[in-house]
Order: sequence, then structure tokens, then C-alpha cells
Amino acid sequence: MRKTLIGLAVIMQIIVLAFMAGEREYILRNGRAIYLRTAPIDPRDIFRGDYVRLNYELSRIPVAAIKGTERFKELKKGQKIYVSLKEGPGGLYEMVSASLEKPQNEVFITGRGTFPNRLSATGSPIWINYGIEAYFVEQGKGRDIEKRRGSPTDIQIPLEMEIAVGPGGKAAIKGFRWSPLGIGLRVSRNPPRNSQNPEALRSATVELTLANETDQPLAIVNLPDYCSFILEAVPWTKKRWALALDPCKEILPTDFDVLTLAPRQKQSFDFDFSTDRWLVEADDKIKQIGTLGGSEQFRLVYRPPDEASCRHLSQRDIIWHGYMPSRVFHGRGNID
Repeated sequence: MRKTLIGLAVIMQIIVLAFMAGEREYILRNGRAIYLRTAPIDPRDIFRGDYVRLNYELSRIPVAAIKGTERFKELKKGQKIYVSLKEGPGGLYEMVSASLEKPQNEVFITGRGTFPNRLSATGSPIWINYGIEAYFVEQGKGRDIEKRRGSPTDIQIPLEMEIAVGPGGKAAIKGFRWSPLGIGLRVSRNPPRNSQNPEALRSATVELTLANETDQPLAIVNLPDYCSFILEAVPWTKKRWALALDPCKEILPTDFDVLTLAPRQKQSFDFDFSTDRWLVEADDKIKQIGTLGGSEQFRLVYRPPDEASCRHLSQRDIIWHGYMPSRVFHGRGNID
């Protein structure tokens, strides 16, 4: 009797594995192909061969982004979350919204929350696993991918994963490509510590670098007053704030704003967050971002004008469109 039960258990496991393999193959053959941006983390698992662990831009989202956030206390670990997507330049997809209910007539991907049963607030971030967090490669290739990706202290080149998405939002990895644009961020000046002078600098100056990682010329657009760059709070920020002075309304790019980068060429920009351009209004007061609490973190996002706004430019055919976020930093210069 015991041998019979063991045999049945083995057969059931084989059936389940065969079903999973067949489902994945069906999705790869028939699913909708999209690209999601990510970066490798850990290139080797000694028990499973070479692979790249992946952390997607939509792997971490605020609870407030989930439709029906009044139910956040009801969220359970492992619960399905449906993330609606929209296509942007270059075929890259961005998150539009998230919901506990399956969307209708939308492109979406299904994940499961890895968050605890209790969440402190609706603004808390949660991690979502989509089943596409590991990409297996040939022996020795994982290190090659990690090396080309770059280090946190230098230019990093994001991976853009080609994902097949089935009708129920289940996803499988088909392959990858490299982003044409690399990005780097470093602190070039920290504010003085514990200064009692109210006129002293309270915020850092950072240098953001964009790099052409292709074998062809690539153009970027630097609008006046750094209006091609957005200061964006991370999803887990607690305060609500806005730029106190925003000079970036209805600016049409000119040929003078276009910078053409040769293959492997870099272009750096300095952002002094103690200047009026980057002051923010929070709690009815105008402040430097370096005076905000430690949980108030930011990204600099390069987002040039769209293709329609650049049709009159002489270099329009080689301008890179899309968005490129920097690493996370605090206003006083701490970089994650």
C-alpha cells in the first residue's frame, strides 16, 4: 500500500511538472511579446548553474497604487496582483495601475505579493514576484552579463527583458537586449554636517552621466533649465511635495538642445539641489530636499520630449526617446 502511494505521488509530481513545462512552452509560442526593463543582481547559483536574478522596475510598487487601497489590510502574502501595462518608446512597457481584480481589454501581467500580512500604511511599498525573476544562461555567461551591466559606482546599462505574456497575465522570459542608453550617478559635493548657519548649503550636488552604449551615433535632448530631467520621489516616500518653481512648461526643443553622442561617448550633467530650480514645497513651506527626512528619497529621471515634439529637429532620426531613471538618492547625497 505504501509503495502504491509513493508511486502515485511521484506520478502526480511528473504530471504537474509536465503541465508547467507545457504551459510555459505555450506562452512562449503564443503569448504577447513585450519588453520590461531591469538590471541583474546576482549572476551565479552554485546549485543551479549560471543565471541572472532580475529585479524589474515594476517589482516594487506602493500599496496606494493598487486599486481599492482601502482594502490594504486584507492583502495576504501570495495574493494575486494584476499590473496593467502600456507600451512606450522602443517597445518598453510601463506600469499604468495595479488591481486585485483581473483587468479587461488591457495588457497586464500577473504577480503575487511577497509582502507580510500586515502593512503599516497605504503608502508602503510591496514586492511582487512575477515568476520571471531568474534568467538562466550558458555556463560562464552570467558573469559576462554582470560585467557589461556595470558597477553601482559607474555607468550601468539596464537589461530589457523580452517577456511573453499569456492571456491570463502569466509570463515567461524569451530573451533580452541591452538598453541603448547607460546611466550613472555620483555625488560631487555633500553639504556640511551639523551646520548651525541657516544660510549653509543643505543639499548635495550630484553628477548624472548618460552614455551611448550602441555602435551608432545617438542623440539626447537637454532642454533649458534641465527640463529634460525630472526629480521624482520613490514610491515609498511619506511626504507630498511639488517643485516650488517649475520653469518647464511648454518648452519646444531646438537644434541647440540636441547633443549627439558618438558610440561609447558619455555626457555628464551637474545638479545642485541647493539652488532655486530644485526647491520643493512641502507642509506649506519651501525647502531644499536635503532638509527632508531620511525616508524622502528621489530619482533623477531623464525623459526627453516625445517624437512628435522633435519632428522639426535635424537630428530627429537618432534621438533616443523614452525615460531613464537614476539610482535612488537622498537630498543630502546618500545613494542606495
